[in-house]
Amino acid sequence: MKKLSIFCLAILSGMAISCSSDDSPTTSGDILGKWYFKEYKVQGQTIPYDDHEECGKDYIQFNADGSGANVDVWNCELDVAPFTYTKSGNNLSITSDGVTDIIPITELSSTTLKVKTISDFDDDGDDETVVIVLTRS
Repeated sequence: MKKLSIFCLAILSGMAISCSSDDSPTTSGDILGKWYFKEYKVQGQTIPYDDHEECGKDYIQFNADGSGANVDVWNCELDVAPFTYTKSGNNLSITSDGVTDIIPITELSSTTLKVKTISDFDDDGDDETVVIVLTRS
């Protein structure tokens, strides 16, 4: 469930941040399709995503018509949170429940999608910079 709170927080709260780097990875890949949660990068640590079930993996779906869904497999049932989106350059504009937020993309290739957010990842009352890593595999 941490995946839902982190990604939905990025989508719904507007707490996403932008970033830049001289040696930035590519962000020109195709966003369409299913992106499965792989890991989080927080405070120099890589934390594997551990909320997948044997009956299915949690994912985010981006469709060609601008619709999408954040899908959580919970007790082998799908919990689907729909949204609409547009991609412009290195940003995703995502609308969910009437709220639109801009989510910066730090990497987008044929196999990897990374977005950077700020949230209280460890529930200690202080916000951390969190890179959410997703993969097509």
